[in-house]
Amino acid sequence: MRTADATGPEALPEALRQILTRRRPADEASDGASPAAVLVPLQHHDGRWHVILNVRSETVGEHKGEVAFPGGRLEPADADMVACALRETWEEMGIRPEDVDVLGPLDAVMTRTNYLVWPTVGVVPHPYAFAPNAREVAAVIEAPVDELLEPGAARHEARVMPDGTVRKRVAYVCGDHLIFGATAWILEQLLGFIAQSPDTGGAA
Repeated sequence: MRTADATGPEALPEALRQILTRRRPADEASDGASPAAVLVPLQHHDGRWHVILNVRSETVGEHKGEVAFPGGRLEPADADMVACALRETWEEMGIRPEDVDVLGPLDAVMTRTNYLVWPTVGVVPHPYAFAPNAREVAAVIEAPVDELLEPGAARHEARVMPDGTVRKRVAYVCGDHLIFGATAWILEQLLGFIAQSPDTGGAA
């Protein structure tokens, strides 16, 4: 895995590394949930930071056509959740594990399909020749962080669930795409940490 320098555009990754490695990530109640992991890839180019996501193909078993981070379920051969996220990212997008500078974990989130997903934030160098697996990935999206932080990019709503509890939901508009569900919850975490990162110029 690569290691970033704490200068220039690398100020944000180093600030995130300090924040993420000094906290203990939380997880939700996971009765019978299947463990899974995703990579939250960041990439700097054209003077700004971008979050890399993909649009799932129409041939995958679940979440067809949705915007997602690369990832999948934990396999017996995976050493841990980070290894799972890196393996799945390699399989889905052709990003080699050794090319990712891992910064640290975010809190785990539950999906509607009963997966407990552990996100790991990492930096991918630029330029990089993504090689998406056409069976799983229909398109790669580069979402500028500064645009995601703008007022109006996030849509919040609260829904009353059948058991009477109130569930808060968030979604993000990214060009022609709507980011929702677990991916949006993970993205909300990341943007919150970016917003509190000192002396990084936000998304610069």
